[in-house]
Amino acid sequence: MPNRLDAVAVIDLGDFTRPEAQGGASRFAERKLAGLPLIVRMARRLSECAQVDRVIIVGSNLPTSLLTSGIAGVGSIDLQSTHVCERLCAAADQSGADWIISVPTNRPFVDATLIDQLLTKAKQMPDCDYVGYTSSGGDWRRLDRLGLAGEACHADTLRRLRRNSDRLSGDQCGSIASWLEQAPGAYHLKFIPLPRELDRDDLRFAVEDESDWDDVQLLCETAGEGDSQWQRLTQLVMANAYLRESMATRNS
Repeated sequence: MPNRLDAVAVIDLGDFTRPEAQGGASRFAERKLAGLPLIVRMARRLSECAQVDRVIIVGSNLPTSLLTSGIAGVGSIDLQSTHVCERLCAAADQSGADWIISVPTNRPFVDATLIDQLLTKAKQMPDCDYVGYTSSGGDWRRLDRLGLAGEACHADTLRRLRRNSDRLSGDQCGSIASWLEQAPGAYHLKFIPLPRELDRDDLRFAVEDESDWDDVQLLCETAGEGDSQWQRLTQLVMANAYLRESMATRNS
């Protein structure tokens, strides 16, 4: 049996035999941002979380180059074609963690402070199945485009979902909250408000296409690796009217 961990952050790379199923985001995993492959950058940022005990990379039919990328202290799990829920469960089973933080592979600026706040809230609510962020208008789906955090789900809840994985959406980009909405049974979901500065329609830090990649390169070069927390990134976007309008258009 593995040593029991409180929380594990899981970066899902998707299924490399079905790149269209995750919107093509997996093709950016090995691209370099500020000299680091995106997947390495994300793993390092998640390793900075005070509430995260371990980082694991999961995926289906992963290329050898990713499996041998040698990210220190980061585990990897490669499965045959499966639903992302099953991949998250594999990380839960291997680690023995109570809580899983699910992070897609398209979030170069995933923020340790936001992740820690999610886990702090989750651990304060022993009967909760899920904790995520939401906007002031109750739109938790906006978080997919914002791309700065993840979703916290209890490992036992993921295992319940796994029993019904054939009923879940075939869209591998789907969030855990959307699975819980459609799955049979009752689940206790808790949503916490985004920081006011992030509760906007014209912020977009997730990478789904080439325009997004151009934006994160610009932001990374401007902010510098040592100053790329969400507060600084937001300031940079607010100071660039063209960038802000472009992000708003793609979000809509």
